[in-house]
Amino acid sequence: MCTVSTGLDAVAEVIRRGGSIEAVIGLDPSFQGKENVSGFVDVAVFCSRYNVPFRYVKSYSLNESRDRGVFEELSYDLIWVAGWQRLVPQWLIESSQMGVVGGHGSPDGIHGGRGRSPQNWALMLGCERFDLALFRITPGIDEGPVVARRSFFYLPEDDIQISYYRASLMMAEMICDILVCPELVDSGVEQPAASFYYPQRKPEDGFIDWALPRDLIVKHCRSLTRPYPGLRTKLGSLTITLWKCQVFDDAIDAGVGEISFVFESGDFLVCCLDGRVLIRDWSASDQTWMPTPGDTFESLPFHSQISTIIQRHEKKYPDNPVSQRVKRWSGKE
Repeated sequence: MCTVSTGLDAVAEVIRRGGSIEAVIGLDPSFQGKENVSGFVDVAVFCSRYNVPFRYVKSYSLNESRDRGVFEELSYDLIWVAGWQRLVPQWLIESSQMGVVGGHGSPDGIHGGRGRSPQNWALMLGCERFDLALFRITPGIDEGPVVARRSFFYLPEDDIQISYYRASLMMAEMICDILVCPELVDSGVEQPAASFYYPQRKPEDGFIDWALPRDLIVKHCRSLTRPYPGLRTKLGSLTITLWKCQVFDDAIDAGVGEISFVFESGDFLVCCLDGRVLIRDWSASDQTWMPTPGDTFESLPFHSQISTIIQRHEKKYPDNPVSQRVKRWSGKE
């Protein structure tokens, strides 16, 4: 089951290693909410390239009778959730002889970082390591027994796409392990009772605080670049989206958020708390806009954005405590 391009990388590696796939299940491209799925992919294109059968479902929550029929037409031993941003219903879990498995992780392990956007959070908060787990899916949120584990370390230049590349290959390794030794699925280790959650991030949560140090701004950009909506900033009525930036120098020759220099290439320098950031790849809501020295972008305080995200999570999921790692960045811990 997959709706995002990063999940298909893991599927491709399993195919390369000889895994037998009955079908890839994806969302019908006519699905109305696909614009809200970062990295949404039409699985038909992938399956055509790898000569693998595919099926579409109409609803992301799989609550339509016609979707149930899609699975009833197939013959499978194991369901692998390779990129499906919804809970798996009980009827589907019970339909599979070996059950349903999925991958999740965080800088604090699976039980310390359940929930949404853990790899984005890991890069944004400057974490050095990511712990990934393959687990049996139950009706709850990421709470099933852990079947296998892998970990990787971040390099300073890693962005969210590279993070997903690393996780995809490790997830494929773990899937292949259980294809060779199916008994591993039934020998999972129960997770600790105490658990914490990473809150969901939305596109409107990704605005720049130019009053932060250079390295933090760069980390935020790397955590939200493609296939995510990008790091954003406002200039009047315009929205500028940053896709790639890097620390440039420690000169402060303009105000915070102000463009101090524009190169002939179109790359430009913006001042922040402790120097200048070089913007290498960007787009604007008005395609005719070009950066001009003296233009000053708006800032949205980072701590207040984190607080808003936490409050939204606590209102929706009052019984799922937010990760302390995230709370520390709200300025209230």
